[in-house]
Amino acid sequence: MLYFLGNCQADFLSRALAKRGHDCTYRVQASPLTYPSHPGAIPDSLTELDRTVGLSDYLHGRELKNQFAPIGPEDPELIVLNLHHENTPLFVHNDEKYTFFMDPRSLNDHPEAMRWAQDNCRMFKPGPGGYLNRFDTMLRRTRSDFPEVPIIVLSRLSPFPAFGPDPFSYLDGWDTLYRNAAEILQGWAAALDNVHILDMDRVFGGIWAQSDQRIETHCPFLKIKITEENGDISGLYARRDIEHIGPMPDRLADKVAAFLQSGTITYNKSETVPPEWKHHWRIRKLGDNAIREKLASGANYLGAEAVASFFLDLDRDYTGFLVEAGEAMPVCHMTLHMIKAYSRIHKTPALADWCDAHLTKARTFTANGPLYREDYVNRVEAIRRSVTA
Repeated sequence: MLYFLGNCQADFLSRALAKRGHDCTYRVQASPLTYPSHPGAIPDSLTELDRTVGLSDYLHGRELKNQFAPIGPEDPELIVLNLHHENTPLFVHNDEKYTFFMDPRSLNDHPEAMRWAQDNCRMFKPGPGGYLNRFDTMLRRTRSDFPEVPIIVLSRLSPFPAFGPDPFSYLDGWDTLYRNAAEILQGWAAALDNVHILDMDRVFGGIWAQSDQRIETHCPFLKIKITEENGDISGLYARRDIEHIGPMPDRLADKVAAFLQSGTITYNKSETVPPEWKHHWRIRKLGDNAIREKLASGANYLGAEAVASFFLDLDRDYTGFLVEAGEAMPVCHMTLHMIKAYSRIHKTPALADWCDAHLTKARTFTANGPLYREDYVNRVEAIRRSVTA
């Protein structure tokens, strides 16, 4: 069994290897602090709280077994850890000293949980600067508990200037931590037996060398923050999401599959950091035909690239292109985030037609489960109400 502990990057990698016939288990993590604080078993007091109030709705997938006993019962052949982001705030038990995550909403929804937490715990938010130290503790504990099992640590993509605007990572503080991360990760490989580093910068370098070498192609999703004053847009800030790179899971799977055969991670000549990544990002606008083709393609990344291009020319209203695409556009919460932001800038009633067409597809979307579908549909309906108000 191959175990993958982390966030979506570990998840996507596990799925890529499962398609190749490997037995894979993915366990989403809340923080590097949880497992070392009570390794191998869920604390009895937390089990009792779960039995009393039912915590699953407040864990956001970070089930208690994922937090404290993520590996087992099958014997692991390989453990893959990625530098996952942390969920906060965390709780620490005053007497038993274990750390865990649950959504604080549970305290408001369940008086029993509120009393238990007030009597036994304190909440805290770990400082971003100490993340790699926390991960070091988790890694060393994992190495100690499973001494014979090879461990791969999957790094994160560095926020190079060419990846602008202002590359975004879900790991709080990564824009600073990355500067020393490569040295620290290599230190883990040197100090700990059978620990190996899979360098995402180098893997992406190989992907880049075989592509059109445009960051928009690989990372089209923008995180948009809009500020308003008295109903008018007063500011817009865009950051590029560099965590979701389309071909990355398969390339990483190639590396892991080769590692299972050889016990080493190797790179080819093209898998290096190209010099141009250190230059600043250059804006490249799409023409109308390219926008139409990408929106009509039905592909997540192509559609997202087209929508992201709208923000490069805010004086023009591109809403009509969305309406033309209609049901062709795929269900994607990251693209929907951009469309919601765009609808606040260009409050065009015609966008309601796109919402109607897109809702037809969203209401039958099952890939991510009913809660995802319900939330997504609600968000599209909210956009519709906003532009028709």
